[in-house]
Amino acid sequence: PVVIHGRGFAPSAEVSLTWTTVTGNRVGGSGWDEQASELTRLQARSDGAFVHALPVPDDLGGPHRIVATVDAATAATTELTITPSVVEFSPARGPVGTEIVINLKGVGWTETANIYHLVYDNGYLGYACGFNSQGDVVIRLPATGTPGWHFIDLYPGIYKGKDVPGVQNFRIPQLTYEADHPGEDLPAFRFAFEVTP
Repeated sequence: PVVIHGRGFAPSAEVSLTWTTVTGNRVGGSGWDEQASELTRLQARSDGAFVHALPVPDDLGGPHRIVATVDAATAATTELTITPSVVEFSPARGPVGTEIVINLKGVGWTETANIYHLVYDNGYLGYACGFNSQGDVVIRLPATGTPGWHFIDLYPGIYKGKDVPGVQNFRIPQLTYEADHPGEDLPAFRFAFEVTP
């Protein structure tokens, strides 16, 4: 939940709150663009203030502008940053072959926030992108290994940058993300799955 407070508007003014996001992709060649949509219309109180509560929109990670307009003119702007989070990890145990579902929300769109790398028992499996799905990443993974606990990690990474010959800097797990990720402040995620006999 988020609460937006506004003040300094004309008494009883009709205020439109607009949410901005980025749409497009990095792989199709068509690029991306900023899009705006109205969150709500509300009326300022007699003192020119308003309070509006809403859930954080289900959208890309990163900053989003919220613009207040009155009579089609921008009156105020603020920003809300969405941070990636886990909305599902299930099940927690099962035999080999059990489908593990991991669902992240709020994955970003920039070259430093677009991908999360999947590591299973310290073995790199690949990465998943969040831009094309507006920040919603679903990973379906079959459980493998001997009976017991197995660890699944998701690390932020860098989708693209200037390549240095012979150096693999991009599209690999960034294990030092806390100390030197060059972009957004992003979390890593660690899960434990128990393979049962």
